[in-house]
Amino acid sequence: MIHYKISENFEHSLFKNSKEFKNLFLFNIFQTPEWIDVIIKSYNKLENIKIVYVYSDSKIILVVPFCIKNICGCKELRWVSSDIIDYNNAIISELFDFDDVEFKNIWNKIIEDLSSKCDLIFFYKIPEFIKFKKNPLINSDYKSYQKSYQLILENFDYNSFYNDNNNNKTQQTDRRKEKKLTNQGNLKCSYIDINKNNFHLIEDLIYKKMSFYKKNKIKTFNDKDLINQYRQLVNVMSNDFKFNLSILEKDGKKISTIFGVLFNQIYYYLVPFTYNTEFKKYSPGRFHIINLIKWAQNNNIKTIDFTAGDEEYKKNWSNRNFNMFFYIKLINLIGVPRFIFLNLYFKFRNNFFLKKMHQIIKYAI
Repeated sequence: MIHYKISENFEHSLFKNSKEFKNLFLFNIFQTPEWIDVIIKSYNKLENIKIVYVYSDSKIILVVPFCIKNICGCKELRWVSSDIIDYNNAIISELFDFDDVEFKNIWNKIIEDLSSKCDLIFFYKIPEFIKFKKNPLINSDYKSYQKSYQLILENFDYNSFYNDNNNNKTQQTDRRKEKKLTNQGNLKCSYIDINKNNFHLIEDLIYKKMSFYKKNKIKTFNDKDLINQYRQLVNVMSNDFKFNLSILEKDGKKISTIFGVLFNQIYYYLVPFTYNTEFKKYSPGRFHIINLIKWAQNNNIKTIDFTAGDEEYKKNWSNRNFNMFFYIKLINLIGVPRFIFLNLYFKFRNNFFLKKMHQIIKYAI
């Protein structure tokens, strides 16, 4: 028999045996209790936490971190999420068959119960897969809007991959630029585990990245929120995940950095940045990714997850991609303005002018 409960608390007891839980359930780094806790703590009184627990008899099969958020008077059912979360997905049992009719009926009832307290449903950043299993909560009402990219390193041959994905002209350009970077001076790449004592490196990186975005009017993030949430996660010092900063230097000068997190043999690629130096014309970020791939192979990492994005380099350095989805449902008339805004955003998100307008009111979503 399948049944459920909805709670305002995230039950850490589920994760007591972390190794066993990771073997029996599928989820991403962003659904670990440490990440969910940090996001919930950052919320204000406008958010009402709704954690859904679904059981098959006495065994838990699904955990979904939802909340009801008040946005300009519109009560919206959405995922517990923030800018540091790239995937909003459930924690699902690897053993349960989610095509079960009883489960589908129960899931529909859960959404019906929760949405009765709301004006609108808005789900965003929903991945097509959770690890390698189809996301059981996606149905035909969900719409894709973007791709996510991964580099699977099991049985991976770098030379074959590089040759297959780069034509002769690109390979010649790479050799020329690499020669320019390596000649006359020392090119060094280091990998640093991030802790409380060196967190200032991440703080500096995020400030620089956000300054670049603001200057070029590309994206809008609240850098203070990002830094605060990452700092809290670093302070947790969990054994399950590890933050890492890779720095590419030329003659002691930073020319590229990559901030990522390791979890369950997956490297999540979070914040890259190429510094505005005289070496930028030689594409240091590209050679930094090459170094990252080789480092990952040497450290028994099975996947580099570039996460979702429209950047061309993610497509070029991946051998697996999948769709990202959103879902919007209007519940009553109060949600109409929000419903129109969100639909227009996703319809025109690749339009340059409308994208700029969205950046101004980004925190409305």
